[in-house]
Amino acid sequence: MAAQNRYLRGKQGTVLADVHGNTTIEAGDLLFIFNTDGDRGVGVDPDNYVYPFTDIATPTGNTNIQEVIASSFVGVAMESSPSGVTEKITIATTGIFRYPQLRKSAVSVGALVCSPSPSAGAPGASVQTVYTGATGDGSTAYLGYCVKTNTSGTTFIDFEIRTIYNGLAT
Repeated sequence: MAAQNRYLRGKQGTVLADVHGNTTIEAGDLLFIFNTDGDRGVGVDPDNYVYPFTDIATPTGNTNIQEVIASSFVGVAMESSPSGVTEKITIATTGIFRYPQLRKSAVSVGALVCSPSPSAGAPGASVQTVYTGATGDGSTAYLGYCVKTNTSGTTFIDFEIRTIYNGLAT
């Protein structure tokens, strides 16, 4: 699943962002910008670099993962950045993307698409799967809106991303 180009169509609205040399990012990863105390753990100062959702601190780090995603979602990595590389990467802040659905269920146009929160004790959130808010688990880590209806349990969700650059989904 890693390093998948998940872009389908629409204007990408790309930006270039800095990545730490000790951070691994795969094409298609959902990314956040670390600009708030506590988002990557207690005592880690914000640095305005981008990180995959898996690097968000666990709730024991005084951070609510859903709040971090809701306020710091930057977009989708359009290229990979292996550990040890410090060059900027291209991130799409707009556009329509296709991601595997965590829980197979029917989806409809306009449904909120969410990032799965980690299971108990697991750090970070998923960087390569999504689901619709219709599952009723109370997630507020919204990433965008579904743009294609599928009445049977679908494996993938096509959705328009909404980021800090183009108006977060609410």
